[in-house]
Amino acid sequence: MKLFIEYILDEIEQIGLKKGFRTSLSSSKNEENYLRGTLQYFDKDFFIHFVLFFSYPEKNPNLTYTFWILNHHGNEQLLKNANDKESEEAENKKKKIDLIKEHCLSEINVNISKGEEIQKLFKKIETVLSKEVIMS
Repeated sequence: MKLFIEYILDEIEQIGLKKGFRTSLSSSKNEENYLRGTLQYFDKDFFIHFVLFFSYPEKNPNLTYTFWILNHHGNEQLLKNANDKESEEAENKKKKIDLIKEHCLSEINVNISKGEEIQKLFKKIETVLSKEVIMS
């Protein structure tokens, strides 16, 4: 038996497969950043084209998840900022979630108890992937 969110992630994987991408999924519980998982779309040469981060707020989540879509450039910027020694030493170091928000192409909030919101999520992901694939 699967968790409901796993079915949603399976559908998100299918969107990438239709575009010719392979996918990988990692999940973690990060109390500081509230991140729950990362899904990467990559090609046969292991070039990462898109990264989807997903999360839900710890306090009163009400089945609402947030998804952020980053393209390759946004992901590279995120990694650069995360590895930047100056930012590590800065007093006001940004949380990873703030960096994700700064570099994302799209932020989508979804109440997973509402089918129409889940469908909007799928359509938004398809739209972002289509626009970015055409442009690259």
